[in-house]
Parts: sequence; C-alpha cells; structure tokens
Amino acid sequence: MAFLLPQRFVGSQVSQVSEPAPSTPRNGKEEDLTNCDLSRLLMMASPLRAGLGRSSAAAASPSKEPQSPSRSIAPSLANIATPIRVRQSPSPAVKEKARLPPVVSVYRMPARGCAIVTLRDKAVLELSVAMRVAVVDGVCVEVRRHVRKAKEADDGEATEGVFVAWGHRVARRVDVSEEGIEAYFNGLSAVSEPEGLDFKRPFEEQLQLFELSSEGPLQMDTLPKVDTAVAARMLEGPHGRADLVRNLWEAKEQLDEMWNKPPPPMGRSLMQRVARDQLFPHSGKEGEKHENRAGEKLEELAMAVGLLDGVPAGSAFLDLCGGPGAWSQFLLSKPELAMRGFGFTLRSGSGDAKDWQAEEKDDWYPDLLENPKWTALWGSDSTGDLLKPQNLEHSTAQLRKQGGVFLCVADGGFSDKAIPANLLELYFYRLFLAELLTAASCLVQGGRFVCKLYTSCSTATSSLLFLTTRLFDYVAIVKPMTSRVAGPERYLYASGFRPGAETEEVRAALTRSQELGGGAGPLQVPLLTPVVAATELAKDEGFSQQLSAMVAGLCERQAGSLFAIVERAEELEEIALDAAEEAREGSRRWAIAAAAQREAAAAAAAEAAMNSPWQEHRHSDRHADRRGERLGGLGGYSTHSGCSSKGSGKGGKGGKGGKGGSKGGDRSRQGQGGGRSWNGFQ
Repeated sequence: MAFLLPQRFVGSQVSQVSEPAPSTPRNGKEEDLTNCDLSRLLMMASPLRAGLGRSSAAAASPSKEPQSPSRSIAPSLANIATPIRVRQSPSPAVKEKARLPPVVSVYRMPARGCAIVTLRDKAVLELSVAMRVAVVDGVCVEVRRHVRKAKEADDGEATEGVFVAWGHRVARRVDVSEEGIEAYFNGLSAVSEPEGLDFKRPFEEQLQLFELSSEGPLQMDTLPKVDTAVAARMLEGPHGRADLVRNLWEAKEQLDEMWNKPPPPMGRSLMQRVARDQLFPHSGKEGEKHENRAGEKLEELAMAVGLLDGVPAGSAFLDLCGGPGAWSQFLLSKPELAMRGFGFTLRSGSGDAKDWQAEEKDDWYPDLLENPKWTALWGSDSTGDLLKPQNLEHSTAQLRKQGGVFLCVADGGFSDKAIPANLLELYFYRLFLAELLTAASCLVQGGRFVCKLYTSCSTATSSLLFLTTRLFDYVAIVKPMTSRVAGPERYLYASGFRPGAETEEVRAALTRSQELGGGAGPLQVPLLTPVVAATELAKDEGFSQQLSAMVAGLCERQAGSLFAIVERAEELEEIALDAAEEAREGSRRWAIAAAAQREAAAAAAAEAAMNSPWQEHRHSDRHADRRGERLGGLGGYSTHSGCSSKGSGKGGKGGKGGKGGSKGGDRSRQGQGGGRSWNGFQ
C-alpha cells in the first residue's frame, strides 16, 4: 500500500478532521478514510509506527519517559490535520516478483546443442513458445515448451520453462552462450506480441487416394534401351499437364532461394521445418508408436486401404529395401496374424566404390536379426543390392522354396545429394522396376504389394503403373497424411495378385530391362526406355484420365504447400529478427534496473543498520548508563562500518566508565570502553 503522508501534524482528536475526501470504491485508485474508526486507522498506520510515532511523540512531549507502542501511535494519529488516503497498488509479493527478471535459471548442454530455461514470467514463456524460433548470439534456435517435476518439491510441483535447441553441429562453428540465452529471455519481457503469430492454413490435411485400372490388349517394348534423365522426360509424360509440373518446379525454386539466403546459422532448415509443422501438423509426424516415421506411414496406409484385412494367419511377408526395419516391426507386432518375415536391404560398407552404398543407420535393427520369425536375405554376393540381377534371382528363388509370400512391402529410396531433386523420379525408375519384378516373382495368388514412389509424371514410371494394373486386381496411389505434404513421396498399393500367362509376359519384359542396367548404380545408369511406349498408354483412355487426375491432384497440393511454407518461413524469420532486436533493448534496461536494485538494496541495508535497536539505544543516555553500570564501565554501542563512535556510561563495580571508540576491534571486554560491532559492521 502506498501512503500519502500529511504535511502537518496538529490537533488533538482523530474525529476532528478537515474537509472530507471524495470516496471511491476499494478497487479504485484512492479510498477516503475520513470516517474510518480508530482501529482501522491504527492498522493502516502500522508501517509508520516506528517512525511517525516516535517523531510526533518527541515533538509533543519533552519528557524522556519511554512510551509503549500503543501510547506512541495514538497521539501521532490524533495530530493528523488532513485525511490519509490510501492508493491501491499491487501487494509487496507482486511488486517483488515484478522487479525480478523473467529468467530463473539456464541449464546449458553444449554437447547436445540445447538448453533448458526456467522462467517465472508466464507472458514471456507463452510468447517464446508461440514464436517457436529465436535468434540468440546470432544463431537461429528453436524454442519449445518444457515442463518437468521440481526435484526439491515433495508434492511434485511442475516447473515450467522452455527447451532451446540449436544443434550440436552449430556449436562447432558458433557458440550459443548461457549469458546470451539469459539476456534474450529477460529482454523478451519488453517485446510486444508480433502480428504475424496468427496464420491460416492453405488447405486441410487429408489422405489422398487415386485408383488406377486398365483394359484392352497389352503391347510391350521387348528391346529396351538406356535413356537419359533430363527434364523433358517429366514434361512430355502421358498426363498432359506440363503446366502443373512447371508450377511445381517454380515452388521448389522459391524454396531453394530461401536456402541460398544468408540467415543466421541453422535458420534455413529451422524456419522451413517450423513453418511446415505449423501449417501441416500431420505432415512428417514423428513416430510415436514406432521407432521412426516409416512405421507411422505404413500403419495409416494399412488402415486406409485395408492392407491387413483378410490376411491368412501364418502368412509370410517380404520387406524390400526396408532397413532399418520399421515396417517389419509393424507386421510382426500383429499377434493375430502370426506372420513370419523376410528382409532384403542394402548392406552398409559392402560392394565396390562404384556400387550403390548404404548408410549404417539403415542396417537392420538388432532385435529383428535375433527374431526367430524373421530372416535376412542378402543375395548371391551378400551386398543386398537389388539393382544386381543375380541378387534378385537368388532371393526370389529362396522365397519360392519357402512357399512364397502373401505380402511384399518396399520402402526403398535415395539419399544421394548428387541426384537432382526435380529428376528424382527418373533416377528412381530402375529401383521401382526391380521392386515390382521381385513382387511379381515371389507373391502367391491374391497377394498384396506396397511400394514407395516419387511424383509419377514420366512415361517410364507411368508404364510400370500400367503393368501393375495387369498384375493385380486393384491398384491405387495413396498419399498418407503422415507423408510430408511438400514432398514427392507417395505409395503404390496393389492387391489381388493374379499369376498367369500375361503375368509371365510382364515378368519377362521387366527382367530384360533390369538386365540392361547390368547392376550399375543409379548415377551410372539412371533411366531406361519405357517398357510400354507412350503411344500405347494413350490408347487406354480410362487409364490416361485416371493418371492425369492423379498427377494434377498431387502436384497441385504439393506446389501449394511449398508456396505456403516459403511464405510462412519468411514471416517467421522477420518475427525472430525483430524480436531479437527489441529483446536486446529490453535486456539493456534489465541490466540497468538490476544495477539500480543492487544499489538500492545496499542503501537499504545501510539504513536498516543505522535504524536498528542497537543504534537507538546508543542515543539513549538512560540505556547507556544502565549498560555501563551492568557491564562495568563499557561504552556505548556503534553500528557504523569502519567509522569511529563514542559512547558514555557510568562506572560500575566492575570497572571504570568513560568514553570509547570502535576502530576495527572489540576491546569492550577488556574494560577499555571500546565500541561493539553489530551484524558484522565494525
């Protein structure tokens, strides 16, 4: 409470108060206390008890008799000539908290490239979480909510804060200091909420499914040739929508331009990822039930198309190019199916330098290799390279000896940065062909096939989709919500495998094309001529219309999401840079305020020492006389730090009275009249 002190103290009764003050509600700024009773005034004036009571009492009565607190306060209130008005203000606890900086602590983990910041200011916490990105020490960092149980609290009280991540790779080049983190979040209290925090999603996320079918005679090219992977192959496909393909490439170019800008370290990938997560929260959703995102996508696809409905108990499955094995784990986790599995994937560290190399992170999970219901296949040369014809034939022969498989799933892909992003589909063609050939060589009647694809715009890919419709009863292209909406990834689902004469013809044509590759890597031989020519595809109007609708639906959504992500990423960058600039100014003000608070605290401590009971007794002759008599002539008491003081006292039986000064030592017990220190001051 803040008191408006009266200017004079005259009069003799509390009831004799001059002009009454206007009354306002208690929740207003001021309150009239003119007609209050004495007890309420006593409560209001209690903070003034020590100061006003003694001063007014000393002025009203020259007597040196000590007065009790109640007797000293009442005359002081009776002498008030104007009313006391109380101004409503925050409680001392609220004031104290408001004077404290927002940051409670910073726990920095440089090896992991992250930190945990505990905050006491709820507004700063919510603002930083809403912004998601920040610039600290010139480094772009990600901010997420972090809640943990307080270790020192028995009741498990939660301590709120934020998790700040910049990545261990960034720490090798630029250091994000603890001081910088603390200064940023302290300064964030002075930052107003940016306008760009609110955003609108361009469209609702949903699973996309496009059915494909064909009819009429089948005419295949029996003499395939090696082809070149150029952009023209994507534009001249049977879809007839070259404009959509160009629009998609334009969206990718905008994303590349954002990556080529010189933002703070880690800013490019972070801004893009945060923008994508805000606009499309299901896109690229991290694995919750499975060890990676691949398991999440297969589970969503299985529910959408009924992949596991009607699967005979005890059936076998083949996981092609599936390392480290999330799809195998998903299928083995269905006890009602009691499936047994086989896995074929590229082995890391094997093959020649020219061969297609795998990464260690794609090796099979150890628990799969130890599972008696699952067997790893590596091919004739033990490399697991499916592009080599001898490995494919060796593995499918083993599977046929085991009775074949009912389900074949293939999640193969590339991580080679040498492959142009816009031409990924063309470089993927030979792997798609090998996966389709493997399925056609080991599936039993009625079997099912799942395979990952990219864009599906070229004639080469379209021809393989056309052949799939001749091998299976039902074929569809599916884009799960958990698959990144801005990426080219989609899945082929086929069910009802039908062996027969036509299937043997298709398998023979696919085998000739695969042998033409000679087992070379995708960079050496990226593309082959289509197994079915574009003119033959155009003859099937139904298939062409379905293909065109599929390309249009997927390209439009992919391009739209890319444009939206780029726009949102640029907004996030502006918000982060502006907030960092404002936070620097706010942090400077906090530093000035902290220095002022330290000075004020030091001054308050000194004043408290001066006004302590020991200092008051020093000015009391009666008290000094009594102390001198009792202690045998010891002098008065001083609380001055490093300053000399004098006291007087009458001599007692134990010693000689006199004057003494404290000059850094307590010599009072020696009977020399020295001063005594208080609270560490001498």
